[in-house]
Formats: sequence, C-alpha cells, structure tokens
Amino acid sequence: MLVPSYLRLLLLVGLSGMATRDASAQQAEPFEEPPINYSATLAQDRATIISAAFQKRAAEIRALPAKKRLKWLLDEMGIPVESQLFVFSKTSLQRDLINPEAPRVLYFSDEAYVGWSPTGAFEVAVFDAKLGATFYIFEPHATKEEPLLARSGDCLLCHSRHEHTPSLRTRSVFPDANGEPLSGSGGSNIAPSTPLAERWGGWYVTGGRAPLEHRGNLTGKKIDDFEGPTAMPTRNLASLDGVVDTRRYLLKTSDVIPLLMHDHQVHVHNVLSTANQDARIALHRWPAMREILGLPADAPPQGSCVVVFDSQAEKVLDALLCRDEAAWPDGGLQGDGVFAPAYGKTRKPDTKGRSLRDLNLQTRLFRYRCSPLIYSQSFASLPKELRDIILLRLSSGLRAFPPSPSFGHLADDERTAIHEILTQTMAGLPAGWGK
Repeated sequence: MLVPSYLRLLLLVGLSGMATRDASAQQAEPFEEPPINYSATLAQDRATIISAAFQKRAAEIRALPAKKRLKWLLDEMGIPVESQLFVFSKTSLQRDLINPEAPRVLYFSDEAYVGWSPTGAFEVAVFDAKLGATFYIFEPHATKEEPLLARSGDCLLCHSRHEHTPSLRTRSVFPDANGEPLSGSGGSNIAPSTPLAERWGGWYVTGGRAPLEHRGNLTGKKIDDFEGPTAMPTRNLASLDGVVDTRRYLLKTSDVIPLLMHDHQVHVHNVLSTANQDARIALHRWPAMREILGLPADAPPQGSCVVVFDSQAEKVLDALLCRDEAAWPDGGLQGDGVFAPAYGKTRKPDTKGRSLRDLNLQTRLFRYRCSPLIYSQSFASLPKELRDIILLRLSSGLRAFPPSPSFGHLADDERTAIHEILTQTMAGLPAGWGK
C-alpha cells in the first residue's frame, strides 16, 4: 500500500498518541491493557519468590512476635534496619492505625520498600521486570491457605491515582493532632526540586539541626500554622524517645539522611517505572505501524516510537544525574551516622576506591551525582532499545567538554569520575560506550 508522505508523517508521530486517547476514553488505566496487562499478569518479583519459598512455613512466620516478624521480612527482602523512617499522617491503606503516637514505620533498599503499622499488616512494594511497581500485603491474621505475601489491588487506589502507571508516593501534608491532613490543604509529592523547608509534613524527622528547616514533627489546626508569616518554627529532634513508644519499633530514630535518600529513590524508581511501561507500549505498537507504513519486517522503530524513547531517556538521565535538586543548608547535614555505613555495605568501588554510593552530605546527597539505582533491577529491566540509548547518551554527555546543559550541573572532574566508575563497575554496557 502506497501511503502519501504527509500521511506517513501523521502516522509516525501521531498514531501512538491517538491510540492512547481512544483507550483512555474507554479505560483510564493504560497499564491494564496490552502489553502490560498489569492486574492479569503473574508477577515475577522478589515478593512473589519469597512468598512461594516460605508458604509451607506461613503459619510459623505469622505466629512470630511482631518485631521478629518484621525483622524476618526485612532480612528476606535485603532491606537494612538503618533505613527506618516514621510517618504519622493518615496517608496509608491502614490509616485507622496511624496517628502521631502510633506512627507507621518505613524501611527501604534499592529494590524494595516495607511499611508497617504496629498491630497491622505489612505493606510491601517491589519491582517486576515487566510490570514495574507491584504491591503486596503480609497479613499476620490471614488463614494458612492465603499467600504469605498477597498481591494487593487495593494499594492502587492511591498508588496509581493521577498517574498513568503504578508508582510510589512520598507526600508532604499539613497534619492535625490526629495525623489527618487538614481539609483543603491538599498535599504534594516530594520532588527533587522541593525545598527542604517544604518537605516531610506528616513525617518524623530526627538528626536535623539548625539551619535545617522542614515541616516534620509538627501538627496544627490550620494551614497558616505550617506556611506563611505565622508558621510554626522547625522542631528538631535527636530521637523519638518521649514522643512515641519506641519500644514497639526496631530503632528510635527517623533520621534525616535516609529521609533524603528515600525521597531520591522514590523519584528515580517512579521515573524508571514510567519509562519501562511507555517503552514497552511503544514497542508493542510498532509492528502495526510498520505494517501500515509498508516497511520491511526488520525495519527499526521510527516516528512516535523513537519520540517515546527520546523523551523517556531524557527523563531517566535527569533523574539519575540528580538534576534540579533543592539546595542544602549551609554546613551540610550529618544525621545520626547510622545509615551511611549500612548504605555503603553494597558499594561497588573502582580501582581508585570511588563508588556511586559514596555520600557527600555537605552540599548534596551523593559525592558523585549518578544514582546507584543505575545498578538496580529496575534499570536493568528497561527494554534494551531504551537502556542502550540512555547509556550511550550518558557516556557521551559525561565525556563532552564543554558539557551540554543537561550535564552542566556536574563539575568536569565529577563527570570524569562518574564515567570511570561506571566503566569499571557497570555490567552490560553497550558496544558504543566510551567511544
């Protein structure tokens, strides 16, 4: 079939977008359609593997004391206890169990997140190679026939709202004395550019000290208590002793350094999940577009498929390279010193002893601003076509002098160091890397 050139252009650029609009008019969740088929697809993630491996011991594990049950789950997930964070706002599936005296506790690693409200169930988020973020409930009072870690669709009520792919959320809200977000106050997801002074409303923050300003540790009666000229001053805490019953938890802190790392990781994981989904959808649609355009079966992706790759590659690079990060207070941040050693246990040093897991903590989070999540399964699971584009652009951008605007926030020696570290420590680099 001969297609006029102007029609070819419309098809190349617009077919994907038209299909999306038509689908969204009928169904709001593109991740429930091919090729993702989110809810209908059996996940192959860490939670599924653990649940199957320990199902015969489910009754024994559920009968463990709560803290031992929590520690068992963290150990199996490979999550360090030192990542512990507290959130007391009612922004969870188990909101009735949460208040400032009984906060929800969170733990995280590069590959998984666990939330728990004492007396309640464990909430688990992990990442599947095809599906992206997946969500599970570990219910201690479940029957022996139920999966130890049961995949939950209820979590999507919040974790896909206003998004077109399942995602993680870190909200900063204005909580009242019971942890309820104040009416009309909304709340926002924390982004890299969110000023520290506007973060962590509804969270406990320890380890921070002047001149650090934030909204953690506070409750109020009206929005003016949190912002504007009559806003309450920052309340800094060394630990949560005397604030909550810390005997119920594994640590007494909700340290500012893991809080900052959590903010960073949630953002990067969400960007990677969206890129993974959009790239897979674009590749799924390409054969039909190729046939309409009369191209040979081995023709590489073109048009809107490449537009998707280009757009998502830029977003992933921005996230990995920590672009547009909020300024830190003069003098930097220290925290309680517990998280950094635990975080560094899995560092991958180059021959000069440098690692992407090395922290700065004076002017920013990382010494070398390329997120260690570039080593994660979430990044490795990106379609090869997109992953290669990202890595080749990363290589050329790190080696260009002078740098392009996308790399201009990195000093020359920092860009060189990042390239050298990745060259020695990153598996599966594409053939054009470093050329």
